[in-house]
Amino acid sequence: MQLGGKPQTVRLKVDLTRYNSACKEGAIGTTVPNYKVGLYGSFDHFVAVKFENNAILDIAYNSLEIIKEK
Repeated sequence: MQLGGKPQTVRLKVDLTRYNSACKEGAIGTTVPNYKVGLYGSFDHFVAVKFENNAILDIAYNSLEIIKEK
């Protein structure tokens, strides 16, 4: 979980369409500080990401490329 800080714009580096059809490699999203979607969001190597289609998933940091801080 991202504790504090500002939301960051991120690009998905892996295909996660098995969890949501919009979560293709290259999808753009924004991190959601201080928020977890499910059990995995409790771990420090996951961050909640809201994608452009409003899907929100806990994503492993190593599956994301940070584009910019908002």
